Amino acid sequence: MSSVILSYILFALAIATGLTSVRVIAGNGKKRKIDYAIISTCICSSWWSFFWAMLFAQTDPEIAWLMRAIGMLGVFAFLISVTYIVVFWSGLEGIRKKCILGFSLLAILVYPLNVQRAGSKFYMTDFGMSYEFESGLGSNLYSIYCIGIIICLVLALMYMRKNSVRRRERVLSMELLLCTGVVAFGSVLDTIMPTFGFTAFPGSTLAQSIGALVLFEAYTYYNKSQITLSNISKFIYYSVDEPILLFDEKEKLCIVNNGAAVFLEKTPEECCKLEINDIFDLNSNIFRLKGDKNQIEARCVLNQSICSLSIDKIYDEFHEIMGYIIIVHDMTERIQTMHQLEEEKMKADQANQAKSRFLANMSHEIRTPINAVMGMNEIVLRESEEAETVEYARHIQDASKTLLALINDILDFSKIESGMMEVVEEAYSVRSLFTNLYTEIQIKTEDKGLYLNFEIPEDLPTILCGDEVRIRQVLMNILSNASKYTQKGGVTLTVTWKNVGEKQIELQVAVEDTGIGIKEENMDKLFGAFDRVDEERVHTIEGTGLGLSIVQRLLELMHGGITVESEYGKGSVFTVTFRQKVINPAPIGILMEKAGNQKKHEKYVPSFRAPEGKVLVVDDNKVNLTVIKGLLRKTGMQITCVERGQDCLEMTKKEHYHIILLDHMMPEMDGIETLEKLKADESNLCKDSAVIALTANAIAGMRDMYLEKGFTDYISKPVEGVVLEKILKQYLPEELVKGTEES
Repeated sequence: MSSVILSYILFALAIATGLTSVRVIAGNGKKRKIDYAIISTCICSSWWSFFWAMLFAQTDPEIAWLMRAIGMLGVFAFLISVTYIVVFWSGLEGIRKKCILGFSLLAILVYPLNVQRAGSKFYMTDFGMSYEFESGLGSNLYSIYCIGIIICLVLALMYMRKNSVRRRERVLSMELLLCTGVVAFGSVLDTIMPTFGFTAFPGSTLAQSIGALVLFEAYTYYNKSQITLSNISKFIYYSVDEPILLFDEKEKLCIVNNGAAVFLEKTPEECCKLEINDIFDLNSNIFRLKGDKNQIEARCVLNQSICSLSIDKIYDEFHEIMGYIIIVHDMTERIQTMHQLEEEKMKADQANQAKSRFLANMSHEIRTPINAVMGMNEIVLRESEEAETVEYARHIQDASKTLLALINDILDFSKIESGMMEVVEEAYSVRSLFTNLYTEIQIKTEDKGLYLNFEIPEDLPTILCGDEVRIRQVLMNILSNASKYTQKGGVTLTVTWKNVGEKQIELQVAVEDTGIGIKEENMDKLFGAFDRVDEERVHTIEGTGLGLSIVQRLLELMHGGITVESEYGKGSVFTVTFRQKVINPAPIGILMEKAGNQKKHEKYVPSFRAPEGKVLVVDDNKVNLTVIKGLLRKTGMQITCVERGQDCLEMTKKEHYHIILLDHMMPEMDGIETLEKLKADESNLCKDSAVIALTANAIAGMRDMYLEKGFTDYISKPVEGVVLEKILKQYLPEELVKGTEES
């Protein structure tokens, strides 16, 4: 009876450990080496328990011996598997790992010696069939093997314990030590004691079963401490701040994460009592949307938040819907930020528009009186025969140009700051550029007794493409500074160039002076806005401190650059570099010889005469009308002046004018409105006439704006006589233009 009960117990242990291996096999995910080792351990334990039970039930010693021999396969395999598991978890590497695993594999040699029939005695006891061993090679080797395995396992676990840095590793080492101890104790009862004449008792099978279960517990604990798809998914679900709602196939909310509970301001239990329409204001059933993945926007009923909902359908292995997962993105703050950004952008646009209006008004209000001053003064210079009066007029001219330069600097800086400065590339004459620069700066240097040298290579291409106005502004600014800050010696401009591509050259213009120079500590301030270096020495010299700042930014717009070398008290060298397209590669030849022979002041001679040419000038400022008439007097043209747009419309019904100079900023009807009505008036006799905008608005983009509005061309105030004559000559019929009486 006792043998039957004990057999049932062993069969139960075999089944228990066998089912444990099934649990490992059925686990999700791809199997690892450690998984196979645990499975092997459980199967081996079940194997040994089963054949021990069979051994108990036998009455024939020969069959009992066979049952033990087969069952011992499980014992040796169990010890090898346990050794691998301990070595794997302990982290042993190198020779120590190889030695321990190699020792465990000696089971292959020990097994056939241990299960020999000779030397073993099987007989019936009160508990069933059992056995004893006579001392011999097989039994002794087996005892040594078992003791050696136990020692190896203990050493490996001591190593693991010593090198453990985490609590989970120490817990795992203790569980493995417990398993080793149980297996060692059980092995004594039915593997080692029979060699000393004691009856074998199924202690090892009990120990292996317990050890296998302990190993499975350690394995479970180990898996919990590792990153797996299951635990990381759970961690992410509950830890992310984004609200996540999980609905079952009946569309009932069953699980919420912490983020959802915080968002809805309810406990998870309270959340799960809500329907989808209790949470969101929806126009349709979001679970009935097409596709497996959808995104919609909705307002949360509970807190009035504006949300973006990501909806995913969840399917089982039969591709049937088992639920829905909704990830809630709170868009309230983002939408508020977008509204704020839009408001700020609108305010910035309004500020820019206000700045543009201010620049236009400043340009108009300042340039209009300057136009009168400079225009009247130019008429005096042209017509006065008194040397003293001419001298006074020249001083007025110099002062006016200085004032205009200061105003232009301020307006240019404002245009650059507001992004309104533009670069307009057109073909220009290199000869004209440098000749005009030389002529203009020569007046300033001669007044101070300074020399002026322009060193221009004769092979420099004749016609280039770029923004001549801005290039002239850059070079004139540097040349003016050089002459202003130089009291003795002089100024030298040197041009060098090189090809940098097909029809493209790089120009390098260096301006060297023998002036006051710049201190090392002031070099960083040189290009600052409104910043004048060495103020104590230069406070008597006119200037805003904007010139070099504008130069630098203009060069940046033209993809160029500027460098400075200076020695305090001895002078400076400013070098600008920029690229230009080549239109005509023909060399300019000798340039400065002709320019240097030009007179400082020449008697005015009109560039053309057109006695039959008729020009209508429309401007609300009487002084400006007087200036235009005075500047054009010697051309002989017939000039008619009116002060209102309505008067312009009336005059064009009565007479044909070849050119109309039309001011923009006028009361009642401005220039643009006047032009529109001119074009629409069927009785207008000047439909084919050139209409040129005459305006004090000199901000960026004005030329393009006037051309888009229908003007033929554009002249900015203050008007220079030479420029005015040039543009009128361009648009007058050729048959009306005659040569001048004076040569």
